[in-house]
Amino acid sequence: MDATATAWVMTTAVLAAVGWGTSDFLAGALTRRVPLLTILIGSQIAAMILVLPVAVVRGLPPAWDARLWLGAAAGLIGLPAMGLLYRAMRDGSPAVVAPVAAIAALIPVGWGLLHGQRVGAFVVVGVAAGLAGATMASWPVPGLPRSRPRWPAAVCALGAAVGFGAFFVLLHEAGEADEFWAVAIARISAGVAATALAVLLGQCRPTLFQPKIFLVGASDVGADAAFIVAAASALAPTAVVASLYPAVTLLLNRLVLRERLHTIHLYGVVSAVFAVACLAR
Repeated sequence: MDATATAWVMTTAVLAAVGWGTSDFLAGALTRRVPLLTILIGSQIAAMILVLPVAVVRGLPPAWDARLWLGAAAGLIGLPAMGLLYRAMRDGSPAVVAPVAAIAALIPVGWGLLHGQRVGAFVVVGVAAGLAGATMASWPVPGLPRSRPRWPAAVCALGAAVGFGAFFVLLHEAGEADEFWAVAIARISAGVAATALAVLLGQCRPTLFQPKIFLVGASDVGADAAFIVAAASALAPTAVVASLYPAVTLLLNRLVLRERLHTIHLYGVVSAVFAVACLAR
């Protein structure tokens, strides 16, 4: 890719990180008064409601491609991955949140390398800095009490990481057939699964449709769209930059909620900016 194309890809990947980081920020703010399960189910249903009218207006692609079914798989994997992440965050052990973003990014990076994507020295340095930045930006706040680490929390964190990594790859592969329908099918499948879960667990309540929960789902949809556009040109660097969303969440906490940015988180943000600069070359 030339410099202009690379800059466009990285800008779009940053937008994906901003979308997912904003979604996590809004969800985190809501957890103070809304159960996590309500946020999870409501946001996925909201995302489905958002894409359905657009899908109807746009119509099916002229030639249906079987790869689009990978979008459905992405949606079905993304829903439990998010649930596992929420469970891991709730348990609060040191091994829960920190490795999630970094490990998830390794899966599409490996996938891209296996499929012949070329990497230069700046990309290698950018990937390393990005993974380090995601880890530091996600690290538990020093000095706060932590619950006793339990093996289920570590298992949930690993499951979430694998799920997010698989989501990245599946969404990218589906997007090779049709970018819009890859996102739409992913969100529709996740929304249908979330609706079934709500019925099964008796969670069909008006609280699912709060405006703020709708914004969580809308941010996710926007991030998905930005990711799939950028990943069409370069999956591995896009996945690394997009996985920096914890840094966005931290910055929003600092700017909106006036929470102090701890030293390790500041290092994570700086490392993330450095990674983007390297990958944009």
